[in-house]
Amino acid sequence: MDHELSRPPSPPFHAQLHSPDGNLQITLEQEHNGPLFYTVMNKQFRVLEKSPLGLITDKYKFQQGIIQGVEHNTITEHYELVTGKQKSQSYEASEMVLLTSVENHQVMIRFRAFQDGVAYRYELHGEGDIRIENELSGFHLPEDRMLNVWAQPFMRCYERTFDHAMPEHLRGRHFGFPLLVQSAEEQWLLLTEADVDGGYGASHLAADEQDGRKLRISYAPDQETPIAAQLPLSTPWRVMIIGSLGELVSSSVTTHLCPPSVLQDISWISPGRAAWSWYAEGDSCGDMNIQRQHVDFAAEMGWEYSVVDGGWEGKLDVPQLIAYAKQRGVGIWLWTHYKGLNTKELREEKLRLWASWGAVGIKVDFFDSDNQETLQVYDAIAESTARHRLMVNFHGSTKPSGEHRTWPHVMTREGVYGAEYYRAQSEGPNAVHLCTLPFTRNVIGSMDFTPVTFSRRTTTTQGQQLALAILFESGIQHYADAISVFADHPGKPLLAAVPAAWDEIRLLEGYPGRFVTIARRSGTEWFVASICATGGREVHIPLDFLENNQAYQAVIYQEQAEADEYRYRSILPPIEVHTETCSAKDTIKIRLKVYGGVSIHLTPQAENK
Repeated sequence: MDHELSRPPSPPFHAQLHSPDGNLQITLEQEHNGPLFYTVMNKQFRVLEKSPLGLITDKYKFQQGIIQGVEHNTITEHYELVTGKQKSQSYEASEMVLLTSVENHQVMIRFRAFQDGVAYRYELHGEGDIRIENELSGFHLPEDRMLNVWAQPFMRCYERTFDHAMPEHLRGRHFGFPLLVQSAEEQWLLLTEADVDGGYGASHLAADEQDGRKLRISYAPDQETPIAAQLPLSTPWRVMIIGSLGELVSSSVTTHLCPPSVLQDISWISPGRAAWSWYAEGDSCGDMNIQRQHVDFAAEMGWEYSVVDGGWEGKLDVPQLIAYAKQRGVGIWLWTHYKGLNTKELREEKLRLWASWGAVGIKVDFFDSDNQETLQVYDAIAESTARHRLMVNFHGSTKPSGEHRTWPHVMTREGVYGAEYYRAQSEGPNAVHLCTLPFTRNVIGSMDFTPVTFSRRTTTTQGQQLALAILFESGIQHYADAISVFADHPGKPLLAAVPAAWDEIRLLEGYPGRFVTIARRSGTEWFVASICATGGREVHIPLDFLENNQAYQAVIYQEQAEADEYRYRSILPPIEVHTETCSAKDTIKIRLKVYGGVSIHLTPQAENK
């Protein structure tokens, strides 16, 4: 890290930070010791108007302060992830640190500018206790143009749709992170937060009562007391991912902003696919015969895991099942309610026992809160499971914030309106929602949507459901249907082939709520998925991401049905599988049906000798 310190200019204060490529620009302003504001530009295009900064504590109100200096740094870093959209990560960032004092207390605001986004956080110096009563941080969307917004009404478990709206529709309402904004054809903004833990708690957005373009940070509705912390304190990062849709989809800004892994040995951590009986048969988790069948099917498919969900305790001989599964190369995950792990004594007793049985991970459910106390339970579970070498899936949870870099055994989170709602509702997640998630929730981290449901009555198609295996990323991927359905399905070879961790992602085309085509690479193999909502469409997939001068085998899983004919489907789907030979010079063209989808598996062909 290179840095330099300069004295601030005399009032009024004005400082700027540019991204390494020069496209993004943050301007920090203060008029004659008045409130601090920041603005954000992208290629001379305004992303945010003057937006407020500040904190209110029990010791002082920081909204202006005496500016003592500005420090500039350059950061370059390379690191590896176990899970996520891209395992190998490298970035360069520019940093500006504003040094201030308020009532003899030192406060720093640290800004970072990446090629695909900007972020800031507050750093409070000193020692002793402090209480954070409110955060004045805000995001003021541009006033002079029409904006498209995709916003999820705030819910403690983040299980709602991202609804398309205009800014005036936001007024006076609360929304969960992330929130997506389009201000021009190739000008997109995704608001979220990073490096969130129990030292502070998670936040969401509240829109101004009069102006929906003015959004501010809001604490959890059940955060009944001020945030209690020890100095020195760093708040979570307030994050703005900025650029084209492709840049948003491939961004890893949230993990860049998190601390490096706290684990030295990660050899026991492995992403994978899982058989899962609960979706098809909710009362099956205490039945040894059914659980053995799922283990057998996982082994047949080459899936790494089988998940034993709620209802196993007191009914299932888990050590016997784990021994059975281990002989077949399958690891067992166990479900638990978070309240069963919310004290140190409970955690140590249960995690030690489950680890002694040979379980590989736990699925912890029903947190349903963003408050500081609940976030401290997340932290404690992450620390305890790491000691006991158990991977974790946080279900019924808050959204991710890049923590899988710090705790690489945290494989995924729910925090999404997912496939379990196909069981509980007449419709469940529709094609519009499925076409929005790749641009919102799945951008910021692994997503335990539990995809691929063929046998339920939904307003999607077989082709669309199959494509979700590629489209949605999760460090542990629960496949949500009866194993008898998967066993007879034409998409079975694809479900056996799709990995759970990736080396590269590319958005080929898309627009939230309408259509999306994504390519993912694992080693030398590529997987492509394309889905659409109403209307159907002609998909053009240029293969220029493939290696030049290399022939590939393309296995294409394509729908046969006429539009609407199979809107509500039978168990045996109208999908055909065919194989083509192609190269980087080719373009695959396919007609998608209404609510349709296509999946393609591309494998390099060996040269003929």
